Amino acid sequence: MPADKKHIGFLCSRLDLPGGIERAIVNLSNLFIQKQHKVSLVILDETDKIFYPLSSQVNIFHQQLSFGITKQGNVITRKIKLLSDVLKLKKLLKKIRPEFIIATEYPFVAAAKLSGIPKAVKLVSWEHHHFYELEKNFFWERLFQLTYPKLSAIVTLNEDEKNFAQKFNPNCFVIPNFIEATETSSLDKQKVILTIGRLTNVKGIDRLLPVVKAILEKHSDWKWKLIGDGELKTVVEDFTLKNNLGNRFILQPPFNHQIKNEYQQAAMYVMTSRNECLPMTLMEAMSCSTPCIAFDCPTGPRHIITNGENGLLIKNGDVEEMTNAVSLLIENEGLRKKMGEKAFENIQRFSPENIYKLWEQLF
Repeated sequence: MPADKKHIGFLCSRLDLPGGIERAIVNLSNLFIQKQHKVSLVILDETDKIFYPLSSQVNIFHQQLSFGITKQGNVITRKIKLLSDVLKLKKLLKKIRPEFIIATEYPFVAAAKLSGIPKAVKLVSWEHHHFYELEKNFFWERLFQLTYPKLSAIVTLNEDEKNFAQKFNPNCFVIPNFIEATETSSLDKQKVILTIGRLTNVKGIDRLLPVVKAILEKHSDWKWKLIGDGELKTVVEDFTLKNNLGNRFILQPPFNHQIKNEYQQAAMYVMTSRNECLPMTLMEAMSCSTPCIAFDCPTGPRHIITNGENGLLIKNGDVEEMTNAVSLLIENEGLRKKMGEKAFENIQRFSPENIYKLWEQLF
């Protein structure tokens, strides 16, 4: 490892799921390896399996630590578990000896700080969630308020999230996730609308279904593909059966990470989430010249989509306006093509080289 490069340690939870956070962690680990950093990936969850392809040069350490965030036991036993796991983390970090620790969840941030890492080691919180999405109980809220002001830095994905984080630590930096763009011919596009995400309330699946129903009833030659899995799977299946949409509203589980062709073939991408930070699916869609329509939820879509230029931002939760926007792009092929071209141009600012420069400045 060259003298000007760092040994970077990631503290993260399970990476076996096909989500945007998991993809961002793996992508950044691979990029740091390409830039000749040493990378240690510490997975603090029940499995060490990884969904996305990871460089063989990344050192993987797996140790399941809950830090007392569990339904098992009582208040006392959970605090004992927290102390026990903090000591285990301290031993592990002493073995790995990273120069930079990038923690991706607030319990890992607090635990790393409590472990007493040397002053020379820089501890950074890499915030992927909308700042107010994750609820904390009184104890963890106090721990959060005690530890975050003492971090070397907080990295957020957009300016809105930076404004929230600065209340706890002035050393905040905006470093978005990155994406590699893949030029796609408009000839590859089919009459398919695409949505990808967990089948959960936060992803707005309940807000998606009435839009699907209205669009597929009005435009009989179009299909809608939903790729995802989760607790609302039965709700989606029942909706499809009730409305006799089996051949046109396609629910597909996330088989593997190779879904670029889905973005390439889709005429547009639709997101109905209640909150996002910097959604990878919007970036992936745009990288394939696919125009996007999203609710202007807090806080991510507005930092990717320029309304009316490379996609459409809809008043948060306005299902009727969302339906009209999807119909607009269906009925105007020229507008779809123009927005797709602008989307591809727009996403170049999130290139690996541009984003790496921001991390380099932080180091």
